[in-house]
Amino acid sequence: MKRSLREAVGLALGTSVTALGTLVGVRVLTQFLPPSGYGALSLIMGVSVLAISLVSTPLTQAAIHFYPSVATDGSPRLILQSLLRCTIRMAPWILAGGLLAALIYMEWGGGTLTLTALATALLAADCWRAANLSLLNAARRHRRYVAWTFLDAWGRPLAGAAAVFAVGPSVTAVLAAYVIVSVTLLLAFSIGLWPATANATRTPATGAPYGNSADLPNPLDARMWSYALPLIPLGVIGWASNLGDRYVIAGVLSVADAGLYAAVYGLASAPFMMVGGTVELALRPIHQTAVAAGNQARANFILRAWVTAVSAVCGLGVLVLAVGHREVAAVCVGAAYRQASGLMPWIGLGYAIRSVSYVFERVSYAYARTHRVLVTQLWAVAATVVATPAGVLLAGLKGAAMAVPVYFTVQCLVAVVLARRTLREVNVRPESAGLDHPLASRA
Repeated sequence: MKRSLREAVGLALGTSVTALGTLVGVRVLTQFLPPSGYGALSLIMGVSVLAISLVSTPLTQAAIHFYPSVATDGSPRLILQSLLRCTIRMAPWILAGGLLAALIYMEWGGGTLTLTALATALLAADCWRAANLSLLNAARRHRRYVAWTFLDAWGRPLAGAAAVFAVGPSVTAVLAAYVIVSVTLLLAFSIGLWPATANATRTPATGAPYGNSADLPNPLDARMWSYALPLIPLGVIGWASNLGDRYVIAGVLSVADAGLYAAVYGLASAPFMMVGGTVELALRPIHQTAVAAGNQARANFILRAWVTAVSAVCGLGVLVLAVGHREVAAVCVGAAYRQASGLMPWIGLGYAIRSVSYVFERVSYAYARTHRVLVTQLWAVAATVVATPAGVLLAGLKGAAMAVPVYFTVQCLVAVVLARRTLREVNVRPESAGLDHPLASRA
């Protein structure tokens, strides 16, 4: 318990400084980029987020899930190797989707070959970064995790600002700076991060050499795929509910309006994402370990503490934005963006609800009911598809912001219902709470 408390305090401090870097980045970029330029950059980064969600997130969630069992008998390197093999297996689909996106962007989105190449390089670096960060979190190596995310959060915007000073308000220059920072940190942090260990060369199930072609299909790869496949659609679904509104705004209103919205959206959502992320980093590995060990009482205690902490802090954050959004905008965004500060309380309320929803979704992740995460997100995106266009058409930017708490409330309600169903199933059949060994071949 003392270790958990120390980790929570350290993570809170580290992620607070990291989040401050993100806010400084918004302030710097909105100071020097006009809304149209910031809008174009946010739309490009949104596409990158979509690609990462499709390629990396499902497999990294599987890695977090199986880490406690694999680390007991093997090495985290086994998980990383499995991630790489599974990603290579997806390579043809990744290349086809990337080529299609590039053609669409250059033909209809006003993109250039240089911007497309930079976005592709950033995507590749961020996917491998996400995999390593997920394993660092699962291993509770929080110092390395915080250092990496801190340098990335501060390095990107500061390098982007330097690029703007050097060549002017160019989206290409900012994106190039992002790529340089991301690749440099990836090389600095990931090389030698997961050394092989003596017991990592043989599978606990068979004692055979791990990963030889004679042993394929690899049992860990099979379990990773089984866990991850229901999550792949979540890339599109989660992107639509979290970032899709700015594309609706760009299409219905203008890219400059999308820039205004993206700036205050990022500012209002960042504190809630920080709170949810910090508490998750501290408690999810402990919760997952309790689930893997079949210790249901401990798992339920951690879950209650998790929900309480996120709800209390996020509620306070909503109150701060409701009474002080003008002051927050005056400090954190450039003058051209402050007219949109009234959107921040609505966005903050939505993200407070989303943070609570994510805690309940982690119950489905923990007990390998990933199809229920998909169901939750489908409800959320259905609400988004209705609420966002209606809000933009009826009330412009304010309507888009007011839609945020609507569709995240739907998401939260469904997540709560499905989490309670999962916990009832575990209580009825306690043997379903523990995890069979992911390296063992199925009969």
